[in-house]
Amino acid sequence: MLLKRILFLVAGSVVVLGPIVTSSQTTSRSVNDGVYSTDQAARGETVYKAKCGSCHYQAQFTGDDLMKAWAGKPLSELFDAVRSMPEDNPGSLPVQEYADVIAFFLQLNKYPAGSDELPGADEAMRAILMEPPK
Repeated sequence: MLLKRILFLVAGSVVVLGPIVTSSQTTSRSVNDGVYSTDQAARGETVYKAKCGSCHYQAQFTGDDLMKAWAGKPLSELFDAVRSMPEDNPGSLPVQEYADVIAFFLQLNKYPAGSDELPGADEAMRAILMEPPK
């Protein structure tokens, strides 16, 4: 239920901001380009299990559900949704831990890993397009 509420809020903000900024104006890479490292995804899994797993199931962040909500959008939108957690203390984790969780989600969805880590920075996340795995 909480994930649906987050997806609704984020999707609603995209509709409002759509005419101002589009993903094609801000993205230059794809999640298929190896934007995270395997070490980072492992750290993200640890954070997810410790901080997220009691309320969220991994399946919520894989496959069609993930693609329906985020495909065609900059990765920064998913990053913003993840940073709104935990619900009782939003934004309480170090920003890089949120990026690590995103890396874990990418690994769950079989996106390729690369040599560099996904930075926990809005600008970097805006430059990456979320699209289906190849």
